[in-house]
Amino acid sequence: MNLKIFLTVITIILLLPFHFAEAQHRTSIESSAILSSSSATPFWFQSNRNGVYTPDGNQILLRIQSYHSYDLSSSIKTELGADLVARPDPGSTLYFNQGFIKLKGYGFELAAGRFNNSSPTNDDTLSMGSLGVSRNAIPIPQIRFGLSDWTDLPLTNGFIEVKGHLAHGWLGGQRYIDNTLLHEKMGHIRFGGDASFKPYVGLAHYAKWSGTEPNGREVPARFKDFLSVFFAVGGDERTPGPDQTYVLGNHLGAIDAGFYFSRNEYELLVYRQFPFELKTNLLFKSYMDALTGISIDFPDRVTFLDQFLYEFLYTKYQAGPRELRDDREPDSRGDYRYNENYYNHFFYRSGWTYNKRVIGSPLFTVNEDNLGIFNNRIVAHHVAFISSIESLKITGRATFSRNYGKRCDNRVPDLGEKELFGIECVNVVENVGGRSLDQWSLQFGIESPIPINGKRNLHGFAEFAFDSGKLAGSQVGTLIGFRWEL
Repeated sequence: MNLKIFLTVITIILLLPFHFAEAQHRTSIESSAILSSSSATPFWFQSNRNGVYTPDGNQILLRIQSYHSYDLSSSIKTELGADLVARPDPGSTLYFNQGFIKLKGYGFELAAGRFNNSSPTNDDTLSMGSLGVSRNAIPIPQIRFGLSDWTDLPLTNGFIEVKGHLAHGWLGGQRYIDNTLLHEKMGHIRFGGDASFKPYVGLAHYAKWSGTEPNGREVPARFKDFLSVFFAVGGDERTPGPDQTYVLGNHLGAIDAGFYFSRNEYELLVYRQFPFELKTNLLFKSYMDALTGISIDFPDRVTFLDQFLYEFLYTKYQAGPRELRDDREPDSRGDYRYNENYYNHFFYRSGWTYNKRVIGSPLFTVNEDNLGIFNNRIVAHHVAFISSIESLKITGRATFSRNYGKRCDNRVPDLGEKELFGIECVNVVENVGGRSLDQWSLQFGIESPIPINGKRNLHGFAEFAFDSGKLAGSQVGTLIGFRWEL
């Protein structure tokens, strides 16, 4: 990014507080370093941190964050934010991890830029990662409009609440298909009002569409194409072949359901996300594939434990092995059926990734050439917690995964799974051999203010991480840093 533009933006953001009386501001400067025993960064140092740290082992980082909220009226406010990251070798870069403006009022929100975002419903603070959009990749630049939170449905006296949004984003380059666009929409409904038990159900729908093929050919991005993507229908003769009769673009998403339960001593969130990539899977053909989570929040009523989470991930079934249709009569998808092959696509070969990072669960493994996901059949257990003792904050997480690679698929080429998982594709849909790979990844961290001249705006933090396995590797590492809140 041009240095003059960067300095101008930062100057404007930092000077804004002097021009609005009704405002809230938060600015910090952070410096940190990672030391790893190998050339790889420990899994929980690089994952679910909005792409801030690289996977390349030892590194140092300087970060400036500035967020401001202004009340424009009694009902409308605006929020501005910037998160500048500077990192020397390896992966030298200077970029805005976040940079956004939001306008909120009357229960609605209009947002533009890069901003942290996850969906659908889960505990994104401690989770191993949503099956839709997690905090693993750098935030995707987008324009989004929707409800800012759960909102009472008229004429229900607050018993029924809804939330949802519609977004248009840009996935940019560093992909097999450059300049790919993102379509995102979701809606949820919750019941219960003031009751302790509040069940909910919702649907998150994502689609990659348009872009530039490696040969320079443009995939159109007309308004009629947007409508085809929105309603998940086929395109015309200018769109890629299979997209003309089945559905335009690469569609995926998650159906999610769960409940909130509140007591004076705790607040409970139980959720289950069912991934889908085929229309038929909306009928729960792969109901066993899901992310299941239980999150317990103790609002200042437990001596040392603030929050606890357990999650279980299972994605092995994927509508069953890909096979030739029994009737041998081609439908709009051809002669084959089944094998959803999560996060992969025959045309958008980089898969469900942004800037070479998985957009969804980081346990899904990206091919080193950024040509898709070569490990998407996973069984995993994950526990995490946040604790506090006086002003000391303690965090920890532990993840065990058993990984099975991916199935053979006539739509998606070999991504290296033969060497790692021992899988051999004997034809376009069948495979022989195969083995599972176990992986452990643990993280433990502490953070505390450092009093200086009676002030507590300087914080120090330290983390330890440990990996063991053949998928993410075996390494230990430390992360040490300081954050100064202005």
